[in-house]
Amino acid sequence: MRLKLALLCAMSAAGAHGQLGDKLRGLVEVDVNAPSDYDTVYVTQYRGNLLVSAVVKAQSVDVGIEPEEGEGLEYSINGMEQYGIGLDYKWLSVEALFSLPQWSDLDPALGKSKSRGFGLGITRNRLWARGSWNTTEGYFLNDPLRWTGSAEPYVRPDIKNRTFLLSVNYALSRKRRYSQRAALFQTERQKRSAGTWVAGFSGWHTTLTADSSLLSRALLDTFLLDVTGFMEAQRLILGATFGYTHTFVFWHKGFIQASLLPGLSYAQQWLATPEERLHGTGMVPVVEFKGGLGFNGDRWYCAMTAAYYYTTAQISEQVYLSLNTGHVRFALGVRFGDPRIKALKKVGL
Repeated sequence: MRLKLALLCAMSAAGAHGQLGDKLRGLVEVDVNAPSDYDTVYVTQYRGNLLVSAVVKAQSVDVGIEPEEGEGLEYSINGMEQYGIGLDYKWLSVEALFSLPQWSDLDPALGKSKSRGFGLGITRNRLWARGSWNTTEGYFLNDPLRWTGSAEPYVRPDIKNRTFLLSVNYALSRKRRYSQRAALFQTERQKRSAGTWVAGFSGWHTTLTADSSLLSRALLDTFLLDVTGFMEAQRLILGATFGYTHTFVFWHKGFIQASLLPGLSYAQQWLATPEERLHGTGMVPVVEFKGGLGFNGDRWYCAMTAAYYYTTAQISEQVYLSLNTGHVRFALGVRFGDPRIKALKKVGL
């Protein structure tokens, strides 16, 4: 009897799993033989092509402590370049990047920085989502003369920053004339200029750690902080954005794209000091900007895109902590035919 019950439970679970898998595949599956679900006057689709891109990214990752008035103290990384590869197929985009010191323009006086990142995107006609993970280690202080009294570089190899970003956007236009895949990953081509209003969700989690306080004791009074310093900060931001995105097409295969999505987010923040762990919540502004230009041919393509995410939140009555990230990404790639891998069909590819 117990054996029969176990078999029935296993069969039910398998059936439920199969139904769930079918539903998930139905949300993303692409039928390469079906009629185009775009206005074909505006968008060309390459449904069965695998795209392989060589990627170079110059990134900016800054940590700032800002007074309510006046300029703030800021740490930056030494060496902005990351190198890697991107793979795009149907609705899926995957990218892996690493810093290579031997290829980067580094200032030896500013210490060593290293970074790595991974991105995963799911893009449908009106719904697109992208998550990214990036770590950086090794920072230097901007304008050391002002903050330390010496022009000598002030290097903090112990500062580490780990950031997760999630952006989900939904195109409000029903005309199906704008392609986000053409703008960001070139898996499609925008043939005529078009745009759309966009509603979105933005999630951001950052963990910042160091072996000693980010602020020296001499600067605590300057920033009106009543703690002995902090060696760890975490921030979680969840919010809504709303804005507009547009692609301008020229010479049939060239394009310029820009989008601006401001919003308001709920933020939770933790600061760890030698004596205690401080916690705070509140509403903060967040701005998501993206722009790019490139050439999108039938076989070869290249594109340069830029993105910037900015947010700042209060850590005391008169002091704010800003954690900002941005990048300029260059991709040069080629379209191949359908890889015809049967295992990919199980996930709707």
